[in-house]
Amino acid sequence: ARVDLACHAAIFSIVDDQLSLLLAERNEGPFRFQWELPGLTPQPHEELDAAATRACTPLLDTNLPLELRQLGAYGDPGRDPRHRAVAVVYWGVVNNTDLGDVLRNERSGIRPFPANEFRSDDFRFAFDHQQIAADAVTALRQTLNSTSLATRLCSPHFTISELQRVYEVVFNTEIAAGNFHRKVQNTPGFATAAKDQGQGPKGTGRPPQRFEATAIVDVSPPFHFERQPKS
Repeated sequence: ARVDLACHAAIFSIVDDQLSLLLAERNEGPFRFQWELPGLTPQPHEELDAAATRACTPLLDTNLPLELRQLGAYGDPGRDPRHRAVAVVYWGVVNNTDLGDVLRNERSGIRPFPANEFRSDDFRFAFDHQQIAADAVTALRQTLNSTSLATRLCSPHFTISELQRVYEVVFNTEIAAGNFHRKVQNTPGFATAAKDQGQGPKGTGRPPQRFEATAIVDVSPPFHFERQPKS
């Protein structure tokens, strides 16, 4: 019996101050007109992470290499009504200015959905992609607690307040600024002062300091942000 293999990518960004996930509308086969994570079948000699990257990079304007992390393999025998199918899923983040064609061109069939839509029980996901998306959100939150990956959701030059807002959006919570600023500035390599600080409008006083991040570093001890229950 044949087993089909597909590689999918769960790409998160913050669009209009909401955590958003890139999803593609299916236009054929089972679950037509429902939404799935972008994916494709790997070529015979292609690494799986390369296939997942290929599924989403044409949609992105990012100059940075897309850093994907493996989420897991999903192979429940009944997940595809046609035949046995296994999905190997990766996830990553991009700044919303890197979304390029996705935000400009709705005809691509791919668009970012805010979390309050794709996490609702009545969202029309194809296959088992509702469970995969939930697992990807969990992985994103765990990684934001333990590393500086949140800087990849900011512009290349960001303020500490903008970085703090990323955590507030992803965890749907409010964060005390003082403790957050100390934690970031006490973690080597988390954020370094940008060489080009730019100019604020004249007469408005000194603009807030801008930072940049060259690498993803571990945060130890980790943050302990928890998602607040829905009110």
